[in-house]
Amino acid sequence: MRYLLGVDLGTSGTKTVLFDEKGKVIASALEEYPLLQPHNGWAEQDPKTWADAAVHTARDVLKKSGVNPADVKGLAISGQMHGLVMLDKDGKVLRNAILWCDARTGAQCAEIEQRVGKRRLIEICANPALPGFTAPKILWVREHEPEIYKRCAHILLPKDYVRYVLTGKIAMELSDASGMNLLDLSKNAWSQEILEKLEIDPHLLPPLIGSADVAGCITAEAAKLTGLAEGTVVAGGAGDNAAAALGTGVCRDGQAFVTLGTSGVVFAHTSKPAIDPLGRVHTFCSAVKGEWTAMSCTLAAGLSLRWARDELYKNEKTECAKQGKDVYDLMTAEASKIPSGSDGLIYLPYLMGERSPVLDPDARGVFFGLTARHTRAHLTRAVMEGVTLSQRHNLTVLNEMGIKPQTLTACGGGASSPLWRRMLADCLKVKVRLTESKEGPALGAAILAGTAAGIFSSVQQGCEICVRPREGGADPVSAESSRYDKIYALYASLYPALRGRFAALSRLRAELDEAPKTPKYPLVTSKEFERYGKVIEGIDTKRVIELLKTLVLPKAGTAYVASEKALEEPALLSDIQNRVFGGLPVQMGWCAGHNRTLNCLEYHRNSELNIAERDTLLMVAPMTAVRDGIVDTQETEIFLMPKGTALLFYETTLHYAPCTADGEDYFRVCCVLPRGTNTQRPEGVCREGEAGFLTHNNKWLFAHPDSPEGRSGMTTGRLTGENLDLGPAK
Repeated sequence: MRYLLGVDLGTSGTKTVLFDEKGKVIASALEEYPLLQPHNGWAEQDPKTWADAAVHTARDVLKKSGVNPADVKGLAISGQMHGLVMLDKDGKVLRNAILWCDARTGAQCAEIEQRVGKRRLIEICANPALPGFTAPKILWVREHEPEIYKRCAHILLPKDYVRYVLTGKIAMELSDASGMNLLDLSKNAWSQEILEKLEIDPHLLPPLIGSADVAGCITAEAAKLTGLAEGTVVAGGAGDNAAAALGTGVCRDGQAFVTLGTSGVVFAHTSKPAIDPLGRVHTFCSAVKGEWTAMSCTLAAGLSLRWARDELYKNEKTECAKQGKDVYDLMTAEASKIPSGSDGLIYLPYLMGERSPVLDPDARGVFFGLTARHTRAHLTRAVMEGVTLSQRHNLTVLNEMGIKPQTLTACGGGASSPLWRRMLADCLKVKVRLTESKEGPALGAAILAGTAAGIFSSVQQGCEICVRPREGGADPVSAESSRYDKIYALYASLYPALRGRFAALSRLRAELDEAPKTPKYPLVTSKEFERYGKVIEGIDTKRVIELLKTLVLPKAGTAYVASEKALEEPALLSDIQNRVFGGLPVQMGWCAGHNRTLNCLEYHRNSELNIAERDTLLMVAPMTAVRDGIVDTQETEIFLMPKGTALLFYETTLHYAPCTADGEDYFRVCCVLPRGTNTQRPEGVCREGEAGFLTHNNKWLFAHPDSPEGRSGMTTGRLTGENLDLGPAK
């Protein structure tokens, strides 16, 4: 009998499993190691602990099984992705590895997007810049630890480092490399464009190999440490999810699996590179040569149910433990008595922020629709449904990319629940199936090892031989699926409605916690501003500022000119007209002055473009704040528009004009509108209803009673509440 070793290098420990050539488990061993957190939000590990764990567990399984080492024909590693391992010219580790769950690199992600371009980055490597990925970590070390960076000769990922220890060969495997933000996915090669723009020396990156390629063989030294035979074949291996796909039989088009562990993953195989242009899900190279995978990752799947267990079932958890029972069985039994939809209660599972498909670290968990009649069982059911709905959200994105699996293999802790499997089938409208093996990543690695060693003619054949189905799946029930269609429609609308409020909550928490470096006002580029407008790229704002500075300012008060010939240079006018207003003729005017009190909010029936001559503060409110011609100032928000920003206000936005420049005597803002919109008030227009808010400049105006506009009776539209004051200029 021939045997294969699959090594699963995880974040909490390494598990090594010995399989026979049919995929049957012969023996396994686990060695855990610590997660190092030197600062809040950081996550590191010593690479030596991974190598030691791989050596010890390999030795243990050989001892437990009694198998002749010469009969072990191959080994491969499934590894946690994205971790940065830096080696010097002698192959020595320079610092602790920075892991996938480390959150220190927000600034570096922004730098990557600025240097490469967000859209271009996704076009090349199929993924946006995320703190978990490797490229931002490289930039962080270069910025904060330049001496270490100068000494670095090789960059590896976790499993590739352990494979180097076992074989003495430096290489990087493709499925893992595609999660670095550095690989050209269409070419399966390092992207010279990205490396040049990020100024990363390409010599730091090792040669690329396939998952089932022979990466090397066990050295004499490694043989002494592990008990394996010298010369044992070692395959390239794969990233953890790519290996798990093989361990669940997912290796062809139309196949996918869903994992409900601490996090939740929908992972699909595709023979063509499918890329989401918004970067909501990830596309990586497959462990099957020349093919690809698309995967989502929600951060708090099983974690949400564990939260419910710990907070809602504390006493029951203790009692169940005494009786040798699982409290999750009690929880799901209670939840099963509640109808789908949880009697109008919807849960957003954003306990840890969210990755797929919303990419928002500020998102937070929400119970929407909570009433006094809802019970603990309703909350439990809603949590399970919320996690399931999040998987449908991700599957919807995959469907948009042309990936439409009809069957999902369920794995992870959540897959052990018949109720959860039923929810998945009904909500996602797919068949849910189970496999015999629970060693997905390790089995996938063993299949790669068997392919490299020649036991299997292909990865697909290895999957057919080693992965076996078992009973306990679920098929969708059309009546329940129809109910979930309606529930999902409301679920999917909640995050967009709350996106800006999540960002505001994050800012509030930082202020209450007195976090350092918290800006007083959010930028117009923030998520909080998205409902009001957007920054427009590509306009020659430098030229606009030069022209604004030639204008004569008023000696006192404020001034507004609807159309200014000095600004309306043909090239500028044409570019803005075509770039922003779809060819509609425009006029370029300006407002200037200095006023730090909110006197009025104005609303144009057309979008308006503003270009700031200096850092400028804006007060804005949504049109939904208007109720019968009245706006409460409590619904007004303040944002900072940096110098040179070209900002488009949506037509449904109220904004404060004139604006105010923080710490300056005067502001200057260029105002661009479709030509003719700021005309004099037409004669004979009635002043009843909405028309009563119309001013002499043909703007809809909402004025505070203390303002000149309010005292003059220029408009019947009113601001109520406190007249907001920004205080004295600095």
